[in-house]
Amino acid sequence: MSVTLPTNLQMVLGLYAYLLPMLLYVLWSTLALWDLARREDLTTAKVWIWAFLIFALPFVAALAYLFLGGSRLAARVKLLALGGGAAYLLVLALGAGVGGIS
Repeated sequence: MSVTLPTNLQMVLGLYAYLLPMLLYVLWSTLALWDLARREDLTTAKVWIWAFLIFALPFVAALAYLFLGGSRLAARVKLLALGGGAAYLLVLALGAGVGGIS
């Protein structure tokens, strides 16, 4: 039985594939909750429902709020947040291609 060590590229891609979802969760949830706290046009019940959903369904609800929930954030901020998700998909695809992520 032979053991092969991963290459540097495989190690970096594996690290990013592990850490990037946590970073995206923190980024998207923080943006959504921050914007939600600043909104004065929502009732208290709607704010609590959105906040509960953001914590209960981490990725889905935060993105749903940012893009469908009437967020007041600038469009470029929303696109930057979405770009983080696209970067994660790129890292996963590249990692699967070089064999660093299975």
